[in-house]
Amino acid sequence: MKMLEKLPWKQKALPQFGGILLTLGLIEMSRSAFFWVFLPFSSKELGLSLSLIGLAWVVHSLAEAFSRGLGGYLVQRLGFGLVAAFAGLVGLLTVVGTVSYPNGWLFLSSTLVWGMATSALQPGYLTYSSRVAVPGREGRAMAYAHFLVMPWIGLGWVLGTFFTRHLPETSAPMLLIALGLATLLGLANLRLREPIPKQGFRLSQLLPILVVVPVAFAQTFLQTLFNLVILKFTFHVLLFTEWQLYLAIGLAAATAFVGTGFFGRLPDRRGPLLPMVGSLGVLALVFVLIAQKPTYGQFLGLCLLGGAAFATFVPSWNAFLVRLLPVENRAAIWGSLMVVEGLGAATGPAVGGFLWDWLGPRGPFLGGALVCLGLVVFYLALWRLGADRR
Repeated sequence: MKMLEKLPWKQKALPQFGGILLTLGLIEMSRSAFFWVFLPFSSKELGLSLSLIGLAWVVHSLAEAFSRGLGGYLVQRLGFGLVAAFAGLVGLLTVVGTVSYPNGWLFLSSTLVWGMATSALQPGYLTYSSRVAVPGREGRAMAYAHFLVMPWIGLGWVLGTFFTRHLPETSAPMLLIALGLATLLGLANLRLREPIPKQGFRLSQLLPILVVVPVAFAQTFLQTLFNLVILKFTFHVLLFTEWQLYLAIGLAAATAFVGTGFFGRLPDRRGPLLPMVGSLGVLALVFVLIAQKPTYGQFLGLCLLGGAAFATFVPSWNAFLVRLLPVENRAAIWGSLMVVEGLGAATGPAVGGFLWDWLGPRGPFLGGALVCLGLVVFYLALWRLGADRR
């Protein structure tokens, strides 16, 4: 019980939170296994080209990203259980239709509808996580809420690869089982609903949120800025081995996850703005130093420093959001903000490739540092303006 008291969510809400996380996790795991493992391995048998599969993922992810505002509105009107059950059911039909009748147009149409159906899950999950957070621990609660979803995506890769390579005849049934469980869990949580807003959704409610749009875009932009170039940079420029890169990524990820419990206290206790600005400044320094072609020992140190900065930034950003977003229609507003995050994720790789071609291997890292410094200047000016007004 003492361990449960240290969690950033209220104890009485843990069963419901666990149910929502499991439902979302099963759907994320299924999507990862379906698009990134099952379809590429089964493309010849299904008669679907890899370019068509890639296009389907683009259609699916963009449909999800651009529907999140509407999805957030629906989840607060219909409840998480109903929209999750619908997303699981559409996923089931997509897998069954693709395996049983692998037609290109049907495949693209079903993945588009599946993307729209899943658009309500993230806003619903994050809104519930913020609502049941222990007062004073909101930043850590939201940071861990994000982190707890990520392993499910990796699990989809791992389990999908195992079943597709070693038990190929069971790979599709396992996808159906996972999506069926997600659908049943959604039906089991039909009573779990957000409080019905007393007022309808108004566009004017979005105006105060404009202040967080730059970070909403930049945080996902920075996460994908290096997707196209990181392997080439580490293998061909820094001359690291594959396992050296995996060790460095693991060190950064472990530092970020473990450090959130410690560094996340800063925004919860001291306010989120200055810790967020400070962590962005540290990230800018890390990017600049990586651009200087460090040795492997230095690179590990930078990964450790970057992980600590990320462990500060994520709870600071989420605490900032929780304090800023109005309780009324929070899911719909959060979903609308996620559209901006989706645009950042979609833009990052293209800009990273352009900076590499234009400025060479250092370009993407110097560009990332410039983005971080721009955000630092913007939010310091915002903080100073708020201080002057007081």
